[in-house]
Amino acid sequence: MKKKTLLIKAAGAALAIMASGAMAQSWPAKPVTLVVPYTAGGSADAIGRRLGDVLRKESNVTVIVENKPGAGASVGTDFVARAQPDGTTLLLASTSPLTIFPHLAKTNYDPMKDLTPVASVAVAPVAIVATKALPVKDFAGLIDYAKSHPDGVRYGTPGQGTVAHIGMSAVTAQTGTKMLHVPYRGNSQALTDGLGGVVELLVVNSDVVLPHVASGALKPLAVMAPERLAAWPDVPTMAELKMPQAQYYSNFGVFAPAKLPPAVAQPLQAALAKAVASAEFQDLLAKSYLQPGTATGEAFAKQVQAEFENNARVIKEGNIKAE
Repeated sequence: MKKKTLLIKAAGAALAIMASGAMAQSWPAKPVTLVVPYTAGGSADAIGRRLGDVLRKESNVTVIVENKPGAGASVGTDFVARAQPDGTTLLLASTSPLTIFPHLAKTNYDPMKDLTPVASVAVAPVAIVATKALPVKDFAGLIDYAKSHPDGVRYGTPGQGTVAHIGMSAVTAQTGTKMLHVPYRGNSQALTDGLGGVVELLVVNSDVVLPHVASGALKPLAVMAPERLAAWPDVPTMAELKMPQAQYYSNFGVFAPAKLPPAVAQPLQAALAKAVASAEFQDLLAKSYLQPGTATGEAFAKQVQAEFENNARVIKEGNIKAE
């Protein structure tokens, strides 16, 4: 009986290995739909379309990029969360729909249970930049000025509940300062008022302000990215300023539905790694002033979980509400 049981287990293991190999060889069994939960034309859309193009060329994978915007990117995110976990319906988004939006509004998906983080592919740095209305030279000067002028520093962001807003809430909490948040509808509107001196500080995507920093109209004080920007080698990161919990940026990644089998996850990760390493994708990063992705697989999943928990704390402590 014992021998028979061992034979059955061995046969089962062999079948599992064979099935796993078959699934890996057959992925993707059909064209891949890459859902971008934002309108066309933004950073995520550009990243998604370039990634789709490279996957077609590098791995002979048919990729259809589909924009599904709405409700803080939750519409497209929910669509992917409900899909079959076969690796053919994927999400290309920043981590915000998983780590920020669910703390501000009810979602139909559980951000930590209904999706599988597959790989971070690009980072869009957020910068803290002084306008001409703020007489400081560096980040330390900003904090000193804010402490001596409570509510005297207005900081413009792309909107309520954005990465920039949450990041600055973390900054003010950690430094014990009081600054006034001025939410705009996008980076461009914030930039216009910043150049006009309407606000003392801008917290926006770095690519938006690069030419104005080069002209001297704006002064960068810090970057909320994992690395310093090549264009600003002397401007520190939040980690270097000993504020790692205020390290905020748009981390664009690929996500799949939950319960993604290893036999699907492995070839998917391999194809993504090959695409991201390609000269064509690296060219997009360079021209769009984006930084490399932060992690893949389990390491990326741990980053998302930590970000979710940190955002929950910052949003609660800052009493941040949705618009």
